[in-house]
Parts: sequence; C-alpha cells; structure tokens
Amino acid sequence: MKLAVLFAGQGAQVKDMGLDFINLNSTLKTLAEEISKYLDFDFIHLLSDEEKINDTRYTQPLMIGVEILIYEYLKKMGLKPDGFTGFSLGEYAALYASGIYDIPSIMKLIDYRAQLMSEVSKTTQGKMAAILGLEDTLVDEVCKVISNETEIVVAANFNSSHQTVISGSEKAVLTAIEVLKEKGAKRALLLNVSGAFHSPYMKESGIKLRVFGNDFKRNPIQTPLYKNTDANRLKDEEVLDEIEKQIYSPVYFKQTIEQMVIDGYTHFLEIGPGSVLTSLVKKINPDLITFNVSKVEDIEKIKGVL
Repeated sequence: MKLAVLFAGQGAQVKDMGLDFINLNSTLKTLAEEISKYLDFDFIHLLSDEEKINDTRYTQPLMIGVEILIYEYLKKMGLKPDGFTGFSLGEYAALYASGIYDIPSIMKLIDYRAQLMSEVSKTTQGKMAAILGLEDTLVDEVCKVISNETEIVVAANFNSSHQTVISGSEKAVLTAIEVLKEKGAKRALLLNVSGAFHSPYMKESGIKLRVFGNDFKRNPIQTPLYKNTDANRLKDEEVLDEIEKQIYSPVYFKQTIEQMVIDGYTHFLEIGPGSVLTSLVKKINPDLITFNVSKVEDIEKIKGVL
C-alpha cells in the first residue's frame, strides 16, 4: 500500500466545519486558539459564521486551519502518508504537511493570499463554471478560441476527463458556456465563487504573494508533494515559483492523480469538509482505494490505514 493524502479546496467549506474536532480534546482546541493568533479574526468563532465562511477573505484561512487540525489529529493516531497533494487552496495544507512551512508561516501566507484574491474579485467581474460531459481538451481549445486581449476565459481546473472548470471574465465565461453547450456539454454550471480564480486575472496577485512569501523560512521537503501547476513532484528550489504560479495557473488535478498512480500510489485519503476529491479520484481511476475524513465519525472508516 502506498498512501496519498489529499487536501480539499475552496467550495467544500460548510458552517461548523472542524468544530467537532476542536471540541474533541484540549490539545486541538489549543492548536485552534494558536491559529487565531496569526489571523486578524477569531478562528473558532468564524467557523460558525455562515456568511463569512463563504467569503473568500475568510474561507481560505478557515479551510486551511481546519485541514491542519484534522491532519494533526490523524497523525497522532498513527497516520503516515507517503505523499501529498491539495486541490487549489488545499495545496497550502500540503505545503504545511510536507514540512516546508510551520503553522505561523502557512497561516500568514494563506491569509495574505485570501486578501489578494478578495481584492481582485471586487475589481474584476470574474466568473467560474463547471463544464460536464465534454473532453477536457475540447474545453481548453474552445476557451483559447474565445479569449482575446480584453475578455479572457481559460480551462482552470482539470478535475477529470469529462469535468473541467473554466474561469475568466463574466462575458467570456458566458460565451464559452453557450459554445460548449452547442458542442455537446451535458451541463454547464456557474459556480458560487467571487472571482476568476486560476486565470490570468490573478497574475499580479501571484507576483505579490511571491514577494511576501520570500520573508518566511522554508524547510526541506520531508514528504513528497505533487504540484497543482504541472502534476510533478515539488522540488525545494521551486516552492516560491509554485506559490506565485498556482494562484493564476490551471489546477491539473486529473493529471496529478494519474502521475501519482504511475508512481505507485494505491490509496487516497481526502482531508477536509465533504468528499469532492474522493469522488473525482474514483472518476479518474475506479480501481483506486479512497477514504475521506470530514468529521470525527469518519475516523472509523480509515482505521485500516492508521
């Protein structure tokens, strides 16, 4: 058995996520209180705030904080992953779990990332949409044809062969939806997000984030981490490059799972609210063994890998 841990991305958040773990024992509550010290808001309190938990400015640090809490709890129970990846936002939990950053650094990084992306969302009328039932290569080709200098749309998330998320200006995304429906897309769903994430509209934010990230100590990678930006293993000297590019580059999730299978991974454990990634992994390769831990009660399902 070769075990990979996957960390969930933005969109999976739910009210009260992680509170059952925080209330489980004093150690986790202390860790949650420590996380609050590196943010300008009360981490535990906002987990119950239905409005702010869905605001990009707060969603990102809340999600990463919860995923770190769950991961640390599972580690104490004996979890020993052979590798990591994260979906978009979830890559930051992987940057922590692989040993590159400590908790203060990763929380400050993700908090600044959230601020940058929130600011861009307020000034750019960006949209994202999930395209179902078309080959990802066709979706990518259509986006390239539609895009021009002023109205850009790109294939932003390669979730599986027949599920791709597009991102860009409102006008370009809506045009792409119509064209893709004409070409046979079974469904095209606008996502409830506030901006054109993983698109060129986020490029300036990526540059700023890299500059900010340069001030934080980076440790050598202890456990392999597979990158969103090209599905390859991250190297120590690539960390800042990845932080910059990941914010405006596509998420190659399908390709990442395929590469991990080539590298011998057989079991995939999703950490974070929901089971979106578990479902995607099964669509990519039905033969893989998958688990997810979203709530305390889910731990019973994974005792075979602890």
